[in-house]
Amino acid sequence: MIFTLTGGTIYDGSGGPGRLGNVVVEGDRIAAVGDVVPQGERFDVAGLAVSPGFIDTHSHCDLVCMSDRQLSPKLRQGITTDLLGQDGLSEAPIKREDVDRWRTHLSGLNDDPQLDWSWRSYGDYFERVGGAALNMAGMVGHGTVRLHVMGMDDRAPTEAELAAMQALVDASLSQGACGFSTGLIYSPCVYSDTQELIEIGKVVRRHDSFMVYHMRYEGGRVLEGMDEVFRIARESGAACHISHFKARGKHAWGLSTQMSAAVEQARADGLDITADQYPYAAGSTMLAALLPPWCHARGIDGLNAYLRDPDLESQIRREIEQGRSDWESSIANSSWGSIMISGVKSEANRWAVGKRIPEIAAQWGLDEYQTMVRLLLDENHAVSMILFMMQEDDVRHLLVQPWLMHCTDALMGGEPHPRTYGTYPKILGHYVRDEKLMPLPEAIRKMTSLPAWRLGVVDRGEIRAGAFADITVFNPDTVIDRSTYEVPRQFPTGIEHVFVNGVHAVRDGRETGNLAGRALRREAGAPGTCR
Repeated sequence: MIFTLTGGTIYDGSGGPGRLGNVVVEGDRIAAVGDVVPQGERFDVAGLAVSPGFIDTHSHCDLVCMSDRQLSPKLRQGITTDLLGQDGLSEAPIKREDVDRWRTHLSGLNDDPQLDWSWRSYGDYFERVGGAALNMAGMVGHGTVRLHVMGMDDRAPTEAELAAMQALVDASLSQGACGFSTGLIYSPCVYSDTQELIEIGKVVRRHDSFMVYHMRYEGGRVLEGMDEVFRIARESGAACHISHFKARGKHAWGLSTQMSAAVEQARADGLDITADQYPYAAGSTMLAALLPPWCHARGIDGLNAYLRDPDLESQIRREIEQGRSDWESSIANSSWGSIMISGVKSEANRWAVGKRIPEIAAQWGLDEYQTMVRLLLDENHAVSMILFMMQEDDVRHLLVQPWLMHCTDALMGGEPHPRTYGTYPKILGHYVRDEKLMPLPEAIRKMTSLPAWRLGVVDRGEIRAGAFADITVFNPDTVIDRSTYEVPRQFPTGIEHVFVNGVHAVRDGRETGNLAGRALRREAGAPGTCR
């Protein structure tokens, strides 16, 4: 099939200025760009911006991409590629005997659609994720590999166990994973020390790949958390990418300038450091992340026993409300009132979605801690939350950094964080057009060619002859998000057309139903590999 987008302003993803012209697409590739003769079907896009498709560098569609292949909340904000396997919590490799506890453990984060979970290796899983409306790339997760070798044990690995983890990472990278991720606030990743990650990083380096970090500290100790990942990058040689870069909680407010300066210094020292960020002052994750890490070390059954044990209540409560020397508590960094429930599994508790913890506590006649425990036990841990913990000034400062990409970090279940529907239109409409925080070509670069470079997916993230035809067409004068915390499931306006591998996925602002997405592998020697 041949078609042409005619008369649009073409932003090629390089950060250079837009220019009027045509884009000819033949099959799954761009055939010609610029002052070229139209061929085939014509789509008049005069007055619209023609951009490479947006690449979401932090996604939690690991399971939903198989149960709801349309992925409308992503597609209709112009996203053509998702990066799965975040926070060290990928869905593979996994042993059969670990499936039930792992899917329960992650149900508040990645949802728990009715899938057969028949995959075992990363390669098995990777074969399943193609065929959605958008492309999927993925990371192999630290916690998943640790579970495979050590279960949920809160200890350092033996020499043999470390070697087994390295072998699993090596195999997964060979089978299609773009890189390796860890989530150093989530069990079992949190039980690792820095040296464990350095040793795994050496395997990642041999693949010329990169490591993605949900840092151990994002609050008042965020600079210490950054020092840890810089040390891993330095001693392993693996490139470093910091997830959802932020100054989280009242003890970190105002630190964003020091954070960006630290990245600049590390890059000047020769380290390969990048980051991503969602453009909101609230985050979202599973409610069980409020619990101290040791609570998770015996798996779901052990965790439930701890929550029901009256002798442990005072200790758990104290650590949540005051924190620990080795763990930053979200509640100690903010308050119970900063937590909004965004998703539950049962109909009985559906009324709690959209309400803050103190509101639910009042309804039940419990205190806030007891309310959290009841929700977790009632829902078998399938509870997600939104945390209001950042300041807008810090968000704005980090947003414009040239080494920082944009992401949704979207949870798909319940009544999700508005980022699930609105991230990219919010940046383009609010921060670029209305606030003028950065030029439109630069914002597009940070959504397209920069993440394509980091992922090592060749011939994507650009509008040029020979590149894959992942294309987003939007109206720069009207594009804006409509999703709110109160009513999140609202699609943006201004995203007019989306093409995935040359196939029309969104036409005149509506999904076409075409499912042309592919599973994308990192290519050896691609731009964005380790220096």
